[in-house]
Amino acid sequence: MKRLLIDRLHDRIWKEASGWMTVESLSNTGGTGSRGSVSGTMAWPAACSALANQERDSRNFRRERAVREVVETLGPSDGRHHARCISKSAPELLEDPHVRAVDAWGDPIRWPRFLLGTPTPFSPTTLRYLSHALWLREKGFIEPRGTVVEIGVGFGGLAAMNAIVSETRTVLVDLPAVTQAALRTMEEIGLAEFTISAGESDLRGEYCVVSNYAFTELTTDLQDHYIDRYLRRSSSGMIVSNANIFSRSIGGRNDEALVSALRAAGIPAQLDRQNSLLGPSDHLAGVALITWKKTASP
Repeated sequence: MKRLLIDRLHDRIWKEASGWMTVESLSNTGGTGSRGSVSGTMAWPAACSALANQERDSRNFRRERAVREVVETLGPSDGRHHARCISKSAPELLEDPHVRAVDAWGDPIRWPRFLLGTPTPFSPTTLRYLSHALWLREKGFIEPRGTVVEIGVGFGGLAAMNAIVSETRTVLVDLPAVTQAALRTMEEIGLAEFTISAGESDLRGEYCVVSNYAFTELTTDLQDHYIDRYLRRSSSGMIVSNANIFSRSIGGRNDEALVSALRAAGIPAQLDRQNSLLGPSDHLAGVALITWKKTASP
């Protein structure tokens, strides 16, 4: 996919400017993480552990290099893409105080409103979370006041947006430190009632599984564990797959192999490389969307 000149210009300026605003207070130890996933060996789990254990507050959390390398990864071209998606379906949410509270949490680096086409400056990553939450609702993957199982929860941004958009409860599946950090995020933005850790949940009835990149950053063994534990019994699901980037290095499956494994488990998975939800950087990196819906409850 050929990039527009304006997108290349925006992203180049973002790279230079955001570098100056990045906070670097953690070393890349990965000591609290896990070698079963790409992010587990980085400083990201240590950052989450410090937040979860009250060793630091949330100020500038989303500016930490350890956090930006895993969570705040989008630039302005993706922010503009997701802002357009939001404006088509629910532009009022760009001025919603709850949405703004999510964006404000952790003091992320923002892009100016007139360059994003939004009422106020936003983190491009925040816009992706909101865009994804709206898409999940509009396409019928998530029912109002339903249940979501999220594998790889970041700082809790998608769980927060699903709570705002669909009033869903999200079961958080991740490393313990990451889960506890996300629970703290949800508490600080007033949405604690909408999340629960996987260890405390009792899944019954229908639910949707979502994973932004994280599932395809896992080893095959861990993928199999989650397929058996969560995906097999799900009524619907969406995986944003970056297997094209990480599957070989981590020992996971490529897109085709993952779809085959899901289908072998009775999950009617579909692979889509052109979905409108995917942004410019997704297309450049060969990111795909893997989705499924079951016609009857599992």
